[in-house]
Amino acid sequence: MGRSVARLLAQKGASVVIVARNITRLEEALEHTAAGAIQKSQRFHSISADLTSPTEAARVLSETTTWNNNTPPDIVWTCAGSSYPSLFIDTPVSQFQSQFESNYLSAAYIAHAALQLWLKPSHPETSTTTKQTTSSSIPPPPRHIIFTSSVLAFYPLVGYSPYTPVKSSLRTLTDTLSQELLLYPSTPTRPAVIPHCVFPATIFTQSYVEENKTKHPITLKLEEDDKGQTPEEVAEASVRGLERGEEMVTTEWLGGLMWTGAMGGSRKRGWGVWDTVVGWVVLVVFGWVRWDMDRTVRRWGRGVRMEIKPKVKG
Repeated sequence: MGRSVARLLAQKGASVVIVARNITRLEEALEHTAAGAIQKSQRFHSISADLTSPTEAARVLSETTTWNNNTPPDIVWTCAGSSYPSLFIDTPVSQFQSQFESNYLSAAYIAHAALQLWLKPSHPETSTTTKQTTSSSIPPPPRHIIFTSSVLAFYPLVGYSPYTPVKSSLRTLTDTLSQELLLYPSTPTRPAVIPHCVFPATIFTQSYVEENKTKHPITLKLEEDDKGQTPEEVAEASVRGLERGEEMVTTEWLGGLMWTGAMGGSRKRGWGVWDTVVGWVVLVVFGWVRWDMDRTVRRWGRGVRMEIKPKVKG
């Protein structure tokens, strides 16, 4: 997904810095991203780093700021993560820590470093975007921190117990920051910061193919109605939601319905009327969905095996 997001942002005129551990993949992704540029003034850079290390997150932001003429980035989008689908009792204990580090800490560390850079700059020049901004009474455009969660944060499924709790934590982190960042209103020298969280469902990647090799059959059965999306489709849907100003962004219709049934105190989309009305309906439907899925799981537990519909890309 991150590769497709970087390319799409380049196609929209952005200068982009990408971060990954694997240098070979990083070089290929940088070339792919730069190929989407629409202006000669756009610049592209890559940094090899392990974002599960808190010191690496700070280094990435420092290097990015230096590369960008001592100006902090306007958008930080966390796409790193991995899924280890497994039944809870079958999961190696080491995977709980691994899932927490790759899916939550990698995002929390880079977000923390970005917010410190944006809101508590150690150098005066990092608190401004341009000289014109400083001399104007008009606040500069807001900056954005974007997390990538999963629709499983709205409705967990059997077989994702190592993964779902940590992905769900990104939603609650976004909700917390949505309120906490109100402590830092925009000024002529400091943009406001808006947090967002994207909730994709199945993404057709090589990682997904590998996951399915070890995924429990009941998990495949329960998620067979999720038609899936390509990384490009997820990137485009995510950016459309962000451009509409949504804090919580779903990438397809089923995820949108799941969201309305699990909104809680999160900011609603638009005026919130549609989300509220549909949410009433979905809450009723969820009762039936839960009953049907529980029945399927119980039957599987009794040895009843059902046909699993294969997912077909596109």
